[in-house]
Amino acid sequence: MSANLVVSSISEDDMSVDIKNNIIELRFYQNLFKPYVDAKLVLLDDFGLRNSLSIQGTERLTITVGSSPTQPLVEKTFFVSRIIDTSRTNERSEILSLELVEEHVYVNSVKQISRSFTSTFEEMAENICQNELKKPVVRGLFSGSAQGVRKVLVPYLNPLQAINWIMNRATTRTGSPIFLSGDLYSNSLYLSDLDNLLGEPIINQDLPYRFGASSKVADDQSAVLGPYYDITAFKETDMENTLQLFETGAVGSLYGNLDAGTGQQNSAHLSVRDILTEMYTNGLIDDATTQSIFDPSLLIDGKLSDEYNSQHVHQVTSANTYNQFLSYHDESRTLLDDQGNAIESKLKMKNKIIRHLLKKNTIDVSLDGVSLFTKKTAVGERVRILFLNSNVQSQGENISDQIDNRKSGDYLITAISHKLIDQKHDASMRVTKLGDLPKNFKI
Repeated sequence: MSANLVVSSISEDDMSVDIKNNIIELRFYQNLFKPYVDAKLVLLDDFGLRNSLSIQGTERLTITVGSSPTQPLVEKTFFVSRIIDTSRTNERSEILSLELVEEHVYVNSVKQISRSFTSTFEEMAENICQNELKKPVVRGLFSGSAQGVRKVLVPYLNPLQAINWIMNRATTRTGSPIFLSGDLYSNSLYLSDLDNLLGEPIINQDLPYRFGASSKVADDQSAVLGPYYDITAFKETDMENTLQLFETGAVGSLYGNLDAGTGQQNSAHLSVRDILTEMYTNGLIDDATTQSIFDPSLLIDGKLSDEYNSQHVHQVTSANTYNQFLSYHDESRTLLDDQGNAIESKLKMKNKIIRHLLKKNTIDVSLDGVSLFTKKTAVGERVRILFLNSNVQSQGENISDQIDNRKSGDYLITAISHKLIDQKHDASMRVTKLGDLPKNFKI
C-alpha cells in the first residue's frame, strides 16, 4: 500500500509527501446509487501536516492498494474535502479524520450547466460525464433506456445534479431503474439497469456467505475458504417495513397525467402485485423463489391491500414543446402494451415504486474483506447468504433443516464499505432481496 499527499501552492511547486506510515485507518465507500467513490482517512499528524504544509482542504491524495506495485487492486486519486475531526494525542501531535472525494466530485462543485441536449437520457449523462467531469462511462450490464431520443434543457444544475435528474427519468421497458455508479477498481463510471443486474448469476452460489453455525459444512473447500465467507455480524436496517410502503404508495397508487397541450387526461392504478408478476414473467425473480415484498392475501376492510390508492400522483405536462422531439416529461406514443395502451405513464411510477422496494428488506453484513478485494466484488452483484432459523430444537445432522428460508436468500449488493486498519481488512455490505431462498437451493 502507498499513500502520497500532493500539496499545491501558488508560490512553490507541488509538494508530495508520503503519509503511508502515519495512516491509522482507511475506509472506502461504494454505492450503487452514487456516481463516485468516497473515502475516510484517519492519520497521525506528527510531522506538521496542518502547520508546515498548510492543509486547506484542496490537497490531492493518491492511494494504491495491492500486493503488486505494477498491478495494484486499487489505485485512486482523491481530494481532501474537509477535516472531519481532530483530537490531541500529546502537545506535539494530533489525530486527524479527513473526508476524501474523487476529483470529479470536486470539479462538480465549481460548475453549473445550462444547456440543451437532444439524445437519449443515457447519452446525455455520458456527455456530461465526459465533457464536464472528464470521467469515462462504461456501459456494463445495460440494455438502454426505454424513453428514446428527447430534447431536454438542463436548468442551471451542477453536473452531478443534472446527471441524477436525468437518470431518475430513465427506465427500462419494465420500469426498472437505471444506475450510474462509481467503481473502486477503476476510474470509470458504470451504467447498469436493474433488469440486467437481477439476471446475472449468483457470484458465490457454490460457497454462500454464512452466519454462525450455518457455515459448518463438511466440505474441504469450505474448511479452507470458510474464514473469508463467514459473516461476523449483521444488522437488519429496514426489514418488513410494509407500513412505509403503504405510506409512499409503493403497494397501490393512482397515477394521473394531464396534457396541457391537447387537454387529454389519463390515469392508471399501479399495484406492487402487477410489478412482481411482471418480474416473475421476465425471469427477474426465480420461479422457485417466494417474493417477500408484501402479503398478497392481506385484506383491509374486505379489500385486497394493493387495490387501494394510498397515493394519488397527478402531473401536468405539455406535449409538442419542441415540435418533433419529446421533452423531459412527455409521454411516449411509441411505448405500447399488448393491448395497444400507452405504458409511458406507468414507467414513471414503476421506477419510483421499484426504488422503494429495493429498500424494504435490507441487511448490513460484516465479513472479511480479503475475498471482496481478491474477486473485485462490486455493487450491483448478487450474493447468496444463509442464516440459521430461531428454532433451537431443530438440531440434527441435516443442516438444511436448520436454515432460515425467510431471512436467507439471494441478495443484491447496493453498497460496500472497506475498512483497512493495522494490516487487517474488514468489509461491510448493504444488501437487499426481493425473494426468499429458492426452494431448490443446495448447500
